[in-house]
Amino acid sequence: LFTLAPSLLSPNPSFLPVLQKDPSEALVIAVTTRAIFNLEEEHKLYLERGKEEYTRHQQANQDKPLPPGTAFAFIQAVQHVNKKILESNPAEKDLFDILVLSNNSPESGVRIINSAKHYGLEISKFCFVSDEDSTQYLKSHGVKLFLSADRTDVCNALQRGVSAALVCQQEVQAPLTPLRVVFDGDAVLFSDETDQVFREHGLEGAVQYERKMEAVPMGEGPLKAFAMHLGKIRKKFSQEKSPIRIYLVTARSGRDMGIRAIKTLREWGLAIDEAFFMDGAPKGPILAQIQPHIFFDDGLHNIHGARDVGVPSAWVP
Repeated sequence: LFTLAPSLLSPNPSFLPVLQKDPSEALVIAVTTRAIFNLEEEHKLYLERGKEEYTRHQQANQDKPLPPGTAFAFIQAVQHVNKKILESNPAEKDLFDILVLSNNSPESGVRIINSAKHYGLEISKFCFVSDEDSTQYLKSHGVKLFLSADRTDVCNALQRGVSAALVCQQEVQAPLTPLRVVFDGDAVLFSDETDQVFREHGLEGAVQYERKMEAVPMGEGPLKAFAMHLGKIRKKFSQEKSPIRIYLVTARSGRDMGIRAIKTLREWGLAIDEAFFMDGAPKGPILAQIQPHIFFDDGLHNIHGARDVGVPSAWVP
């Protein structure tokens, strides 16, 4: 397992007010507390002994910082991008904006806020919602990406039209910058139309379908909106100086199915730094080389392969 860089784990006593961002222009990312911090022991306590005991535990430990969770390094890298953007243009409004959405009560939420302050995270929006379906508030905050450790939350968000993924709990490192985001293709960036053909007619049927549809852009997948806004921010920089790198790592064959994927990205205007057409081969080794801050895929076998090499991953169900 990788470890977080010491500089990212040290407390920040000179914690400064967070720059307020316009949600109508910013790329708003909502994360749950179990996505950004490691709350597995506390969650177990909640399941076994109930909400009241959980709340008492959080209040008693409100000044003890929670350890980083899977999405922690991703949020750190996102905030580094904001810093680079503002260095280039202090008046820029198109920034990343982080929102913590939690089912914690306000009483037990003090520890969450204190933990964010301890690590110097630039987060000012915290929503402590007791309602079972907190995803009803995503649209009102203009959220473009929602990361949660709860499958029901993720499915609810996707049904509401919000890009969302299930963060898989693991210990990860905080890789060096730039921000590196890896997307799978079908059923993540693209629609699952070809996957459906594959399930009904096999590989040869899918290859024939792709050849027939080569000039027709694929439909959008559940994470297209997030990827497009990410690409928009990336365009503020030259390729050489960009603090963002975007990757496509797909099980598609480059020879038989790669052209349509590339043409679709070109039609969308989404620039990809690197694309890997794996032809069904395991993705783990190439992900270990890329060392992304987050990897999105709809295949659980690929998620498990990513976890095996210490890559923070998020499943798109």
